[in-house]
Amino acid sequence: MADPRRSGLGHACMAVLRRDLTLAWRQRGDMALPVLYALIVTSLFPFALGPEDALLRRIAGGVVLVTVLLAMLLALDAMFRSDIEDGSLEQLMLAPQPLALMLGMKILAHWLATAVPLIVIAPLLAGMLHLPTPVIPVLLLALLLATPLLSLLGGVLVALTAGTRRSGMLLALMLLPLCVPVVIFAAGALAAAQEGLPWIAPIAWLGAAFALTVVLAPLACAAALRIALDS
Repeated sequence: MADPRRSGLGHACMAVLRRDLTLAWRQRGDMALPVLYALIVTSLFPFALGPEDALLRRIAGGVVLVTVLLAMLLALDAMFRSDIEDGSLEQLMLAPQPLALMLGMKILAHWLATAVPLIVIAPLLAGMLHLPTPVIPVLLLALLLATPLLSLLGGVLVALTAGTRRSGMLLALMLLPLCVPVVIFAAGALAAAQEGLPWIAPIAWLGAAFALTVVLAPLACAAALRIALDS
């Protein structure tokens, strides 16, 4: 016989996820901004550096990776903004379900609405810069680990600055140093793949960081949100 508490918790998680995805779809114009940003920035590199294939091929992996991560920063400030404005975040804090788990669902919804479209167009961005075809699966794997890691870290920082007006620049300044290790390991895997060297080790480090963050970040996010809203 199924435990009714677990069943209720599962329904609550799916309700939060469904609600946030529905709201994101209703504001799909905002979802398109990071995609347009990534397309525009990537298309400018051949004009700035010239059409030399060897040069573009050498920088393609790093350019796509950094462009996608920076595009995600455009939507990071809006992760909890509507919930704070309409008071639903306070209601979520009073709910019987664990706040960390509910916030984890909201971070997942934000990643699905923001990062997944960027991952989908990543092969197109890579093709614009002549990235070798065998390296594209490594790029997608690196993005599948790096983008949720960025969303989880960003969720903690968004919770810390909850209720602060014009916190977008502050979030960028706080998050960029945390992005450096992510970029180093992801770019290292891409560089190794382009040289024909083993690339599993950097990806494994990214996976380990993601596994650790997916456990700790929602707990830190819940604690930071309580502190920010109580102060």
